[in-house]
Amino acid sequence: MFRTLGLIVIASLGSGALAAAESPAFADKVVREHDLSGAQAERLRNLLTKSYGITRNIGSEDPDAFKGPNNSFHPVTRAQCREQVLDSGKIKASSKNERICQAKWMAPIPGADGKPAVCVDQFEFPNIPCEYPLVWVPSQTAHQICQSMGKRLCNSHEWEGACAGSVQPTSVYRFDVAGDGPRRNAVNAAREKVWAFQSQPGLADRTKSQGLCGVYTPDDPDLLPEAKANIQAGSIPGLSKGCAPDKSAYKTCGTNTWPAGYKYRCKSAQDVYDMHGNVAEVTNLPSHQGNLAKGSTTGFTERKGSFFVDRSGLKGKGGAPKYPDDCRVRQPYEHTKEVRLDTGHSFYQEGFRCCKDVP
Repeated sequence: MFRTLGLIVIASLGSGALAAAESPAFADKVVREHDLSGAQAERLRNLLTKSYGITRNIGSEDPDAFKGPNNSFHPVTRAQCREQVLDSGKIKASSKNERICQAKWMAPIPGADGKPAVCVDQFEFPNIPCEYPLVWVPSQTAHQICQSMGKRLCNSHEWEGACAGSVQPTSVYRFDVAGDGPRRNAVNAAREKVWAFQSQPGLADRTKSQGLCGVYTPDDPDLLPEAKANIQAGSIPGLSKGCAPDKSAYKTCGTNTWPAGYKYRCKSAQDVYDMHGNVAEVTNLPSHQGNLAKGSTTGFTERKGSFFVDRSGLKGKGGAPKYPDDCRVRQPYEHTKEVRLDTGHSFYQEGFRCCKDVP
């Protein structure tokens, strides 16, 4: 069934509408990249290969491939990303971060006291630079995948801290305000408005992510011609031809994601990439202090970060942007189930990244 949110529709599809899960070759790649072994590696392989419908929508480990199943045309190839971003040294692994977080491709994010408050994946899952993100992942499955790696789904304020540069205390949730809507309004009215890239020289005054981050629009000069040709004209840039925004079908709404980190200047002060742009990311939104994500404990789901479909033209009441993408904004409450129970809610542009407590 579908639930309409402005011009965007959330899909909750039965298993008959979805294809098989990801490939064993992809699962092996993730296990190798993150140095997993034993029962931990086996659990992650099972989740990636047996969770029905989850996909990167590429169907090939060939780094030169960019056209995938389900009407997906990725903007550039993984090989292009590796040549232009990794081989050139624009993205580098940090031995200091790995020592602090005891995991690859994670960044420690400081709290108000300057000490590391949490470790966050630097890239959208699978947390591999220049790999396409995993999508069509229900929140429960995302949390299970994180747990299989010794991590968890990020709490909303942790994601916000990774974007803005520091983690605020949990009082920012305004648990003292009753009701989801009033609580959201209270948070947004008092929030710091900052974008991840503003920590970089020359970008301090910039407040728009278009052109700098992975927003899939036909005027981006980096788009491969074949990918550009698959974009339909209309009021919502970035949709694949044949994708109906009021239906978001699995087979027709292509996941046209950028390789993670390709837009290498779209990063936070701690080198956490794609907080604006590429896929939206689910986080754990607590409704009270007791359901901050910890172990198997979870709250509800918040969908954070802008994504490849440019939503800047969608307006709410009073003409204000309906989905602003600054770091600390509380997005509209869209999910009605707890993360641990949400087995059916997934979307063609929705992914996630993982967090872990500082060891």
